[in-house]
Amino acid sequence: MTQRTLRTAVNGRAITVLMGWDKFLQYHFMVIETLDDDELLYSNLHDEDAGLSGRLSYFAKKARSFGIELPLAMLAKLQADEALNIGNATSTFDAARIESVE
Repeated sequence: MTQRTLRTAVNGRAITVLMGWDKFLQYHFMVIETLDDDELLYSNLHDEDAGLSGRLSYFAKKARSFGIELPLAMLAKLQADEALNIGNATSTFDAARIESVE
């Protein structure tokens, strides 16, 4: 599975958003947690509405509900992961720097 990580902050709290493409299960996933205390804010595994559809548009909207705007470069990588059915790749995005930190 691919892992695309966004480092950002919401209301002064350091947040990570982990998203990726699961090649085996054929869906995208998303986990949002705080960095300071590892508090799980969101997981697609606990979201009945996400189901196994794992659509990027759903997760982008869900991230916005937490005050997080996913970078276009991150979304492009996730789209490519699905289109090419990539099984193993990682990248990190830093909202403060905008560009990808590979």
